[in-house]
Amino acid sequence: MTTNPISTVPDRPQAAPEASLDARALIEQLHLVRKASLSEVDWQRYCQLMRQLCRASHCAVLRKVEAGASLQMLGCASDKPDWSPLDAMPPGIDLLTKAQTSAYAQTSATSPDGQSWLVLVLALQGVAESFLILNIKQQERAQFNELTLRALLAIDFERATQVASPALASDELSGMLGLAAQVMQQPGFESACLTLVNGISAEWALAHASLGWIDDGRPQVVAISHLDRFERNSRQSQLIEAALSTALNQGHEVWWNAEHGDAPDSQELGDFARDASIGRCVAIPVRDAHGQTHAVLLLGFSASASEPDLNHLLLSLELIEPRLRDLRLRSLGWTQRAKHQLRSLSERVFGPEHAVLKAVATVALLALLYVLLGSWNYRVDANAQLNTESTRLISAQFDGRIDQVYATAGDLVKAGSLLVALDTRELEQQQSELNAEAAKAETEVNKNRADGRLADTEIAQARLDQSLAKSQRVEAYLKSAKSAAPFEGVIVEGERKDLLGAPVKKGDKIFKIAKIEGLYVTLMVAERQMRYVQPGASGEVALLSHADHNIPVRINSVIPVAQVKGQEGNQFMITAELLEPPQPWWRPGMTGLARIDVGQRSILWILTHRLLDNLRLLLWW
Repeated sequence: MTTNPISTVPDRPQAAPEASLDARALIEQLHLVRKASLSEVDWQRYCQLMRQLCRASHCAVLRKVEAGASLQMLGCASDKPDWSPLDAMPPGIDLLTKAQTSAYAQTSATSPDGQSWLVLVLALQGVAESFLILNIKQQERAQFNELTLRALLAIDFERATQVASPALASDELSGMLGLAAQVMQQPGFESACLTLVNGISAEWALAHASLGWIDDGRPQVVAISHLDRFERNSRQSQLIEAALSTALNQGHEVWWNAEHGDAPDSQELGDFARDASIGRCVAIPVRDAHGQTHAVLLLGFSASASEPDLNHLLLSLELIEPRLRDLRLRSLGWTQRAKHQLRSLSERVFGPEHAVLKAVATVALLALLYVLLGSWNYRVDANAQLNTESTRLISAQFDGRIDQVYATAGDLVKAGSLLVALDTRELEQQQSELNAEAAKAETEVNKNRADGRLADTEIAQARLDQSLAKSQRVEAYLKSAKSAAPFEGVIVEGERKDLLGAPVKKGDKIFKIAKIEGLYVTLMVAERQMRYVQPGASGEVALLSHADHNIPVRINSVIPVAQVKGQEGNQFMITAELLEPPQPWWRPGMTGLARIDVGQRSILWILTHRLLDNLRLLLWW
């Protein structure tokens, strides 16, 4: 979309709060707005009504001015006063030009604020160089076709001014909207087709309406108006299918009129019309977005009926067709669906003649040759875990409370780095008291020795020694209150938020530190696969935290004792060395998956060896 500047109509009124209207009142209001002369159209009101009709979040009408150099906003309805209809337009796509060519254009886009929208642009009919812009939320994607149909049926200003009765136009628009909604809401293919032909027949008072679906290159009747059941091999069905084939072969709608007789391209239509006593009929191809015809609609009119305008019907069929195609595919069995998909693919690749047979035969032959002659590098899968033998526990040296925590689990620490400090206030108080007791005891020793009281001197000396011993113990506690890392490594246990302020007993574990150096891998291999694994074999390990990084390993030893691992059965532990220098993100305890190379094996053996092993055990073979 080219970023043309937008100008607004002078003194354009602000969007007023929109009152919720029922469907009929909404359609009548739209018709009143559309039937006014172009110079008197209330574009603001039109945007408000279209916003409600199409359940849009934002709506605007733009007009090209000055030979397309800029855009003028005629009307706008939005919750956001600063919304611009070009905000959600994807760059590089000229939706206005596309809408002008094809009546409408649609795409998914994202606005600058990150909101995702379904953008619908429609060229207004009867208003030169003018466009309706609708921003619809992604939640409405399931109903987007129906909302598009609603918009298409309310953009024709030229036709609205020619309708004599507003009620008649409202009834026609309401009927078309109701029919499209009914068809899209049908759960099955047959009910949807019958709803379509019955609805068209009732809307236009037709003498006949039928739908044929294209299977194997020819139309097959799937619905006839006012008939719940019909014989597919009856004369009526054969005549209908012949009439449908006329439009399919010519690729466009084909009319037949009794007044003009049979034309070379409408003879089958004439045969059907005379058999059904119909004065005029038309066969209409129903195409998808790529122009491929999937169905043909046959409509029969009485001789006195006026010629209808098929534009709305063609737009409705274009929107309904994807739903019918999806329901048709669902109605087939799984084998037919697979065949349909394979046929579609093969026809695009190999051409129309015997495409399915050619594709299946070629693929089957290549696959068989590859299985018989090819080989793969067979690998044994195993669960892997990083381990290390160098770990150290940091524990509390005395009863107390943790005062400071300088590290937490996952931190890399250097040798001698401070990890934790215990609260020493109580110990410091005890040490002060013990120093006072020691000083007092020393005074008593000196006094008793001076007085010659030997017994009292010995007793005071014992008290002094006791106080000094207690003081030395408290001093030792004070020195051990702060714990440091004994070596360089990573903390694997101990969270700061859990430790800070927590009471501890002597010997309680605070941290667990592991060395990153000396890491090795332990692999758990299923008992069924152990016979293929030998010491010295190479392989790769992918850890869950970095699944995109494969670490080469080499098998060192196999522990010849099976371990039971629940539902996984018996497994054997294998140790392997890492053939890559330690990475900063490696941590002991990390887990992942490993694949051990055991050499080239035939593809046929790889695909069948487990089945053969089971048969040997079952049949004692």
